[in-house]
Amino acid sequence: MTKEDIFETLRARICLMDYAPEARLNERELAAEFGVSRTPMRAVLQRLERDGLIESRHGQGTSVTSIDLKRMQDVYVVRMRLTDALTDSERLPIPDDLEAQLTDLIAACDAVCKNRDKREFAQINIRLNTIMHGLVKNDVLREINERLFFESARFWFLLLDELDFAEQVRALSDEIAMIRRAIALRDVRLAAEIHKSHLALVLSSIREQSAGSGDAS
Repeated sequence: MTKEDIFETLRARICLMDYAPEARLNERELAAEFGVSRTPMRAVLQRLERDGLIESRHGQGTSVTSIDLKRMQDVYVVRMRLTDALTDSERLPIPDDLEAQLTDLIAACDAVCKNRDKREFAQINIRLNTIMHGLVKNDVLREINERLFFESARFWFLLLDELDFAEQVRALSDEIAMIRRAIALRDVRLAAEIHKSHLALVLSSIREQSAGSGDAS
């Protein structure tokens, strides 16, 4: 496996809560698992730390970062602002099969609504995020968007326990259907605005959760 493969695998494990907040990660054990030396594994862990997913403390080792409600609110606010930037930045050509990809995601939502697979629901979100980022030509914007998405993804995964799961699946399916219609019209700006509206709904849920826990909103 390449360092990129290992990075994406570990990032997915963190975001899907295979590694819970504050879980310890052992560099030597991970290197052995992936069949690499400790040098590339150390580089992967450093990248995860730069992305805010893990932290290393002298004498305490490496662990998954905890989730802070106030920071998650800030992250979603920034993600919404970056969606505005997406509409103003240079965009890549729309792939010919993009509508088909979105149709597949809607079908996946229908399946998830029946089997109530929270993990698969999170993976649909990840796939949608990949599609939206794939429309942006600005590499800096894509990099920041991706980092913030994965930082917030695991909180959204946890938040599902506090929400009506079926309602959230329907909301995501509706969002994807509207984005598909916008793409059929070749209107990326409209697709971005639809995505921003969905982020605003998630932000409202986070603020409600924060208020319920007694944190400042």
